[in-house]
Amino acid sequence: MAHVKEGSLQAPTRHPIDWKSDDFWDEDKLNAELERVYDICHGCRRCVSLCNSFPTLFDLVDESETMEVDGVAKADYIKVVEHCYLCDLCYLTKCPYVPPHEWNLDFPHLMLRAKAVNFRKNGASLRDKMLTSTDAMGSFMGIPIINQVGNFANNNSAMRSLTQSVLGIHKDAAVPEFHSKTLRKRVAGMAVDESNATAAGDTTGKVALFATCYGNHNAPQVGEDLIAVLQHNDVVVKLADKEQCCGMPKLELGDLDAVVAAKEVNIPMLARMVDEGWDI
Repeated sequence: MAHVKEGSLQAPTRHPIDWKSDDFWDEDKLNAELERVYDICHGCRRCVSLCNSFPTLFDLVDESETMEVDGVAKADYIKVVEHCYLCDLCYLTKCPYVPPHEWNLDFPHLMLRAKAVNFRKNGASLRDKMLTSTDAMGSFMGIPIINQVGNFANNNSAMRSLTQSVLGIHKDAAVPEFHSKTLRKRVAGMAVDESNATAAGDTTGKVALFATCYGNHNAPQVGEDLIAVLQHNDVVVKLADKEQCCGMPKLELGDLDAVVAAKEVNIPMLARMVDEGWDI
């Protein structure tokens, strides 16, 4: 008889997602895997204190006629998926059945697969398309006057109530401020003298700052402060040649093609800067 080891006694193994295979997109196979994993999670419930995916799942099971996963309608499986924001805490800190365990349970990867299948089948709402198009939103909301009107509306209770009824953005949800003077505009013309770079340990002494869409449009002061700290410590710093949204909002939406498009913009540029001797 084969010896079965307790899970989570060693570092978990992360298997690549075969998202270009036909099986990945097969809805029946997805539902079969969701049922398998939901049944394991229901029998364990160790993750109940994490995100709301798990209480949602356990409520669905407990309120079903059988009080087992087979009593949950497959149409309700997506309710669990919607609450996962891919933080990975269950996989990295809680789950005893992650690979190399024989049950091979990777809850976040399964949620991503379900999000992707749902996105390909049903698309996304206007709200979700807007909120995940961070570069376009940042550029549009950064236009003078529009910027002022938008920030005023985001802090006005009456306008937030209207936004909630029209777009479905909750009136009490925190929304970021938008700046017309982005980080790129604030540091344009900043002196960069690579000849002054002094290597220290494993670092090259010069840093290329990838501002991110949020850091450029919504929190430019954070980038300014970081640049000031680096310069104070005699580190040569400049902004990366360009930045596009990292793709995380689109990943959470299940729009994998958009994530690949973002990667194709960012990664070659950052890799080239590393080859040129810049730390990122």
